[in-house]
Amino acid sequence: MRTVILDTNVLLDRPIEEILLSMEPCKIVIPLAVVNELDGFKHLDNSRGYCAREAIRFLDSLRPNLHKGFLLESGHIINVEVNHVGVSLPDFLSKDKVDTRIIGVAKGLSEETDGVSLVTQDICVRILADALGIAAENYAAEKVNLKTLYPGWLTINISSEQVQQLYEFNKIEYNDDSILPNQYLVMQDETGGSNLGRYDRQMGCILPLARDLNIFGISPIKNNFQQQFAVDALLNPDIHLVTLLGPAGTGKTLLALAAGLHQVVNLRRYSNLVITRALIPHGGQDIGFLPGTKEEKLNPWMGAIYDNLHFLIRNFTATKYGTDVTPGEKLKSFMQEGYLELEALTYIRGRSIPQQWIIIDEAQNLTKENIKTIVTRAGTGTKLVILGDIQQIDNYRLTAQNNGFVTLIDRFMGNELYAHITLQKTERSQLASLAVELLV
Repeated sequence: MRTVILDTNVLLDRPIEEILLSMEPCKIVIPLAVVNELDGFKHLDNSRGYCAREAIRFLDSLRPNLHKGFLLESGHIINVEVNHVGVSLPDFLSKDKVDTRIIGVAKGLSEETDGVSLVTQDICVRILADALGIAAENYAAEKVNLKTLYPGWLTINISSEQVQQLYEFNKIEYNDDSILPNQYLVMQDETGGSNLGRYDRQMGCILPLARDLNIFGISPIKNNFQQQFAVDALLNPDIHLVTLLGPAGTGKTLLALAAGLHQVVNLRRYSNLVITRALIPHGGQDIGFLPGTKEEKLNPWMGAIYDNLHFLIRNFTATKYGTDVTPGEKLKSFMQEGYLELEALTYIRGRSIPQQWIIIDEAQNLTKENIKTIVTRAGTGTKLVILGDIQQIDNYRLTAQNNGFVTLIDRFMGNELYAHITLQKTERSQLASLAVELLV
């Protein structure tokens, strides 16, 4: 059985039980210096603090046998190892540093037995370990294969008889286990025409899209079938979770806001529209402390949301609004009347949110734990719409393959309550489209 020594950064990356599940049965050694370092993170109110607390609680549950080694049901043996103080290390390595103590444990164990490896996400520690003849490896977080990531739609061929079924009976009898529930279809017929539909697994048939895709004064771009799929999913009350993935300018935020306003203001299907987003500064440059009310603090983060809301509300007419009322005044009135609520993602935890339309923007900057917290807040009758662009990740700890947004898409595909659409065509402008294509 090989021996794996875990660095602190690995235990802060994800809950310890997930780390164990990602490893084959082995002997796991946690240096005492790592436990001491975890203690310094446990107070943080973020994912690292959460993982630190989980690791500490887990280790506490294994006492009093940690110093001997505790055999888990999974086949792993865990023990906390005191620093190998007698190990010979170069004089330039400060013995007060945590990294030196971890390397000391790794070197001491590797001198006693074979198959010892130090697992760390710190590149410098791996280089240093290698220089001292210690096997070291990176802990690679679980990643989603973007080439096989569920797009939410596919193209199939249908016969003339099936086309006739679609327009005469508003459905095509179609049983195919390879097509997932709520997967959208571009159906090519024998004459070269294209027909659009959604697969209903329970009914065993393909249904046409909603007849009226006009939402709050806008409609999907003509011939953009991905936008048509997105609006159909957004309007379907039986689909409680919708994810839209796509580059800048594909219409994700505009369509989600329009559909939300349409169903909250016009149809009164939901009590209000809650809009939130991950507050991650672009390029990691924080703008610092912001004074004022919650709304004033959120204003710098919600610029894109306000732009889209002003565009949608500008032509909204009602008897109480005169022709001289500006879009900004209409928007303020919408918020005062309770139709709209802008919320910081920080305040979602602990809430139970029933009968509301919730939009989560910039979801590519969220971890798997963030996404889980959000989805578990949805109460009865709530619809959750999550938007993201994996080409614009500002959270330095995440990549296009391991962020919570793509993990959600990968895990939820095939669920009856879920629909996803990957939008590909940029409609904002020719310049925006060219930038998406060239600046990859």
